[in-house]
Amino acid sequence: MTPLRVALAGNPNVGKTSLFNELTGARHKVGNYAGVTVETRAGAVVPRLSPARPITVLDLPGTYSLTPIAEDEAVAFRCLAGAEGDPPDVVALVLDAANLARNLYLAVQLLELGRPLVVALNMMDVAAEAGMPVDPAALARALGVPVVPTVARTGEGIARLVEALGSIEHVPQAISPLRARLLADDDALPAPPGIGAARWRWLVSAAAAGTLELAGATAEERAALAAHPAADVTAAAHARVIARYREVDALLAEIGFTAAQRERAPAMSRSAAIDRVLTHRVWGLLIFVGVMATIFSSIFTWAEPLMGAIESLIGWLSEQVAAALGPGVFTDLLTQGVLAGAGNVLVFVPQIALLFLLLGVLEDSGYMARAAFLVDRLMARVGLHGRAFVPLLSGYACAIPAILGTRTITDPRDRLATILMIPFMSCSARLPIYVLFISALFPADDRVGPFTVGSLMLVGFYALSTVSALAAGAIWKRTALRGPTPPFVLELPPYRLPRLRNTLLHVYDRTADFVRQAGTVILSVTVVLWVLLSFPRPPDAPDGGRAVAEAVQVDPAAHVPEGMSQGAAAHVPEDMLQATDEDSPIIHSIGGRIGKAMEPVLQPMGQDFRMGIAILGSFAAREVMISTLGLVYGIEADDENQTPLREKLREAREPDGSRRHTPLKGLAAMIFFVYACQCMSTLAVVRRETRSWKWPLVMFATMSALAYGLAVLVYQVGRALGYT
Repeated sequence: MTPLRVALAGNPNVGKTSLFNELTGARHKVGNYAGVTVETRAGAVVPRLSPARPITVLDLPGTYSLTPIAEDEAVAFRCLAGAEGDPPDVVALVLDAANLARNLYLAVQLLELGRPLVVALNMMDVAAEAGMPVDPAALARALGVPVVPTVARTGEGIARLVEALGSIEHVPQAISPLRARLLADDDALPAPPGIGAARWRWLVSAAAAGTLELAGATAEERAALAAHPAADVTAAAHARVIARYREVDALLAEIGFTAAQRERAPAMSRSAAIDRVLTHRVWGLLIFVGVMATIFSSIFTWAEPLMGAIESLIGWLSEQVAAALGPGVFTDLLTQGVLAGAGNVLVFVPQIALLFLLLGVLEDSGYMARAAFLVDRLMARVGLHGRAFVPLLSGYACAIPAILGTRTITDPRDRLATILMIPFMSCSARLPIYVLFISALFPADDRVGPFTVGSLMLVGFYALSTVSALAAGAIWKRTALRGPTPPFVLELPPYRLPRLRNTLLHVYDRTADFVRQAGTVILSVTVVLWVLLSFPRPPDAPDGGRAVAEAVQVDPAAHVPEGMSQGAAAHVPEDMLQATDEDSPIIHSIGGRIGKAMEPVLQPMGQDFRMGIAILGSFAAREVMISTLGLVYGIEADDENQTPLREKLREAREPDGSRRHTPLKGLAAMIFFVYACQCMSTLAVVRRETRSWKWPLVMFATMSALAYGLAVLVYQVGRALGYT
């Protein structure tokens, strides 16, 4: 049996995605702010809801109107209008029962469109709590379509909704008085031959809004519109909007809403009192800065015990594998490649999970929209508005969904500028790199007030990335993407307590994605890098380089660096006297030779060939940098020293006994990773969203040059000032 195709439509933030998750058993992200869904998702209704026939549900982006003014609204319009394929068999319109006056305009438009319609009257609990209960039967009579009360957060009414959707085809769709009035209302500009009346109305509205491209107008349709003066087109569109709002007022009166009730937003009464503080032009900004600083400092501090436990577990596993299998290439692959490489990435899972948890709480509570409102004045100086800050904040988690989130931005130049800003935001893949260098190279116990130096450094890097993103946006908006600053209109949702189950499921899914990537992409790249770093073997060292490492201990004098007398070398602690680069077992490998070839370019930023190999690997995914360093130090130590990577970096010494990785070198490396664009998936998404290779290549080139230049500047200035 052919599945029934049902499109979930509605205003932003009315619970469509929550309803979709309940219907299909999916766990897509939900958030208490507009713009969470920016592309169409599909899923089948789960069998436990007993659908009469198979049902495929399409979750559309939220839209206030069927006249699209942004790409996400255009996605919804094209699906509902059947502009890019068959239209849905049924439209399930999700209405917010607590904000019915705002939602009914879209209902009127869908009635005009003529698709079979079922209304899911959602958030009935919120409306009842606010003292504004809605009578579903009265609304059904007024609209002339089935109305099912639901509470998507708890699953209430979902089974009845499925039943109504499954039976809609068997119920004759009588034309309600409302729809009859909408269809009979004469337009000032009648539809020309060959274009349907409903389609013509949408073309007129899109022409008046300047969004014909988003409406998918053909050349013939554009020609038909061009035959009328622009003033007449605009006047006809305005008249149609006024007629629809007149019908909305009539609907509200018919179901018993008084004039006072129509103006109320009951769910916002308590939120308005909170907003007097949280959106205050001074206190609100201070609170926002404090909230973000607390989040990033707590990530560094709270996850440390779990990190240590995972490091100990990986070290223990490596010892057990080595003892069970004995010496050999396969043992080296497992201990030096899989465990020392990909295993070191898993050490940072606690930070990743904590980041997603804290950001998820902000999103679900409704605070994310307030953050956009607070920074609107700052964004205006960049040339953008506060709506662009929502995808920027999402970039702290991952750049890819953040770039997709720019579809809510109406102006193409503003959207492109925001896309080019997002990769500067420190995503979750950069977090393990920051934590690795900070915890390995900087004092763990030093404090500034209640905060550790490490946590303040982490906050500083996130602040640096945010300021850099804003600076990049300002440059683009004043040069290649110059344009006026758009007005800012944003819906502030009511504050809600996050649902613990949904938040934890979101954290689990995102963390599982990170672990899955560590077990697939990162593991695969790590194994390839292990081969490149292990072969060919060093001369006269068929045992994998152990003879070279032992030679340093047997005859330290043979490894006194050039320019140092043996007498001076005698005062260097024996455990700090290291092999030279030429003695490293990886220097003869393919990867080692590539790293040595890169070293002259890396030395100005304080990095050696080992870091060069790690940087090269990180262009596949930033997390590979950690697994690559684990590989390098695991192979050089021949896996005899099962110490965590952080300790290996801290204890690594040059031939003269000085630290190989100093705080200054670590700072330069972190500066490089703040700015370098090293995510191939991000570049691919930018290519898809901009429909050109120009902008991803420009982004990659400019960010790479900036990363290298600033890393060199930091290291050279630090050396000149005498810092180590």
